[in-house]
Amino acid sequence: MKMTEEIYEMLVASPEEANKMALLLLQSVHSQEEKDSINWARAFALVEMKEFPEALEIWQEIFDRTHDHKALHQIGYVHRSAGNLPMAVNVFNQEYALIAQTDKQSLAVNLYEQTYSHILLGYQRRAHEMFSLYENLKMGEFDLIERGCFFRLKGDLFKSTDKTIAKTAYEESLKFFTQAEDEVAATEVKQRISDLN
Repeated sequence: MKMTEEIYEMLVASPEEANKMALLLLQSVHSQEEKDSINWARAFALVEMKEFPEALEIWQEIFDRTHDHKALHQIGYVHRSAGNLPMAVNVFNQEYALIAQTDKQSLAVNLYEQTYSHILLGYQRRAHEMFSLYENLKMGEFDLIERGCFFRLKGDLFKSTDKTIAKTAYEESLKFFTQAEDEVAATEVKQRISDLN
């Protein structure tokens, strides 16, 4: 939806302006689908603004009504962003149980978050277990962003135990983000490589 795309574009420059635009657009929408789409984008702006309770409210309402695991995923994302890591892990676990085992893309996104949350918690063994499940999905190289995220995560997982593996993983990640022309992610990975030295 064009309106929603505009909110996401504005989000990069100013989450506050993106939130205002979303609120304005919500006044003139007619369908539930349009409302959900705008609210979904608005919730990302709220997370950027650290308005976590309101973002949670939006995705919780969508999940309660639709039982869509993607909305549950976003609830976990809000908890992780707010630093509530045990709750985030709990929510991502719940989501994992709802995902069809044939939906490799959703499984990859979920296992990424589970691994990353466990790294942040300092639970290395559990992080390795989750990462191993992610690795076993054997995702193809057609999704450059997913591959960039995968190798960045691998670097994060190994940076404190094996700098050689971490550096190789970060370099792979940088290659994919560069191909995808994601300058923000590429810059983040360059910083991670620099921090290893």
